[in-house]
Amino acid sequence: MNDTEQLFIAAAVWALIAAAVARFIPNWPGRIAFFAFAVGIPFWELPYGYYNFQELCREEGSLRVLEPIAPQQSICVDYPFETAASGMMKMGFASIEARDKSGSVIKYLKTSSGDLEKTTADRIGSEYCVTRAFIRGLPWRTMRNELVVVRDRDKRLVARHSDFVWFGMWWQQAALPVLGRGGECRHDGIGSIGNALLHGAK
Repeated sequence: MNDTEQLFIAAAVWALIAAAVARFIPNWPGRIAFFAFAVGIPFWELPYGYYNFQELCREEGSLRVLEPIAPQQSICVDYPFETAASGMMKMGFASIEARDKSGSVIKYLKTSSGDLEKTTADRIGSEYCVTRAFIRGLPWRTMRNELVVVRDRDKRLVARHSDFVWFGMWWQQAALPVLGRGGECRHDGIGSIGNALLHGAK
């Protein structure tokens, strides 16, 4: 059972408890006011936050190719994603260029023995660079994790892979990680981006 399912079960159980307690209030206006207050204060964000989260996952989640990509044998991995260079090599690229925060470039080549050879380079020779971005501050306590593919010569965005995390209610976010999250939609971003660059994509 994921965090989102647990969240809805918790809301249903709490609503039943609130309804049971409300029965002891002698008049209906008081019962309704108590129930609305008891359930609304902790869970008013649930339907809106969950709907927003599902819409983002459905409409913008996973890989989006913005313009055709020809198959690539060499790619660049840019800061703060440069530490993924050796892992990307395992996907079948002939070489990977890793650029760190200072702009220094290390080129990874696979030798005939299968080992990785590292050399320094003056500039990026690959057409495309991959980097990671974390975007907070989206509506309803949502964070977007992205891998983006940028054409290095003009910094044009050509593809993006997006995952989303919904932190849930304000009290869930305040108590992280004790009470879990509202939900996550994650996919194999490195695999999707790597395949799109290695084999091409439209």
